[in-house]
Amino acid sequence: MLRFDHPLSERVRSLIRIEHLFNRFNHTTASDDKWSHHVALSSLFEIMECSSRAELKLDILQELERQRQAGRNQNHHELLERLNQAAQDLQDVQQKFGQHIRENEWLMALKQRIVVAGGTTPVELPSYYFWQKKTAEQRRSDLQRWSQIMMPTYRATNVLLEILRENQTFIECCAKNGTYEHNTLPHNTHLMTIEVPFEANVLPEVSANKYFTHVRFVQANQESMRGKPVEQHIDFKIIMCSFDAINK
Repeated sequence: MLRFDHPLSERVRSLIRIEHLFNRFNHTTASDDKWSHHVALSSLFEIMECSSRAELKLDILQELERQRQAGRNQNHHELLERLNQAAQDLQDVQQKFGQHIRENEWLMALKQRIVVAGGTTPVELPSYYFWQKKTAEQRRSDLQRWSQIMMPTYRATNVLLEILRENQTFIECCAKNGTYEHNTLPHNTHLMTIEVPFEANVLPEVSANKYFTHVRFVQANQESMRGKPVEQHIDFKIIMCSFDAINK
């Protein structure tokens, strides 16, 4: 089954972006080859850009506090401990997100060149070529050191998305001739996920708010960004997730 997330707020969209980039960074950092570590560095720069919005830290801390209050009311001791730790770790980071990277002349030069076609060849950046010739353990140690101060944001994001995805309800649906409409969602839905079989070879186009939901399926292809609308019936599932109790 394939799951396609459709965030219903910019806060949730930001959290999902951060999660995706950190997952890619962690996966490629764990590898030993230099090309994986190249992708890890590129991901690190993307994380810096994605998370640099000044209000993001405040948004995360506010949601952590809301969940801490809910945890106290429901006596979820283990979850409450994780929320407390995530909030404390994030508050302990005093500098602007990614500031340590901005203050590193070598990393900032690499950030500028990494988006240029061929910009990180040994001819263009001999110091980067030298870094790539270090052992995998040395490169990994550098990557972990550069990312360490960002990890509280990652851990806070993880715990919030875990809460969001675990607090869900779903409905089984059928898109007649590839189209489905639903009058209302629970008003406190923060994330809607479309689950569809991989074998259907379709992608959902979603327009949703608390008043109306429209899903249209198009053919999946790699020739254009938007495939042709499908005409057959598609069985799928809508999963509705919330930071709060779902009001059906």
